[in-house]
Amino acid sequence: MRTQKEIFNEIAISIINVLPQGEQFNYAVLEIKRLTANLGFTGYYITPEEKKKWLNIFDFNLDSSCIEELYTITQTQSPVHKNWNRAKYTLFPTAKMQIEYIWDEALQNEVDKINNETT
Repeated sequence: MRTQKEIFNEIAISIINVLPQGEQFNYAVLEIKRLTANLGFTGYYITPEEKKKWLNIFDFNLDSSCIEELYTITQTQSPVHKNWNRAKYTLFPTAKMQIEYIWDEALQNEVDKINNETT
């Protein structure tokens, strides 16, 4: 299993790889939606002119096992972030990053409703 730092580095590389070559940015954000058997990404970056531009997620190449491993780590190792289903990973051009783990109750309720309708 990868370490948290290794996973964060893989996410950063994946973001950098979908940024237009030579594009300057104040920061880039990858929004992660993690549900059982479902993983989704959206993302954007902010230019030096403060314009928001969307990342080309169709070319985004991150092994989904990274996120599952990150989830496992955050459930069992300090600091623990229990039961998140969204995360916001922010990358700065200085190679610094921050991550916010989010529990989205509305998202979970929607998933539960769909699951109950199909059973």
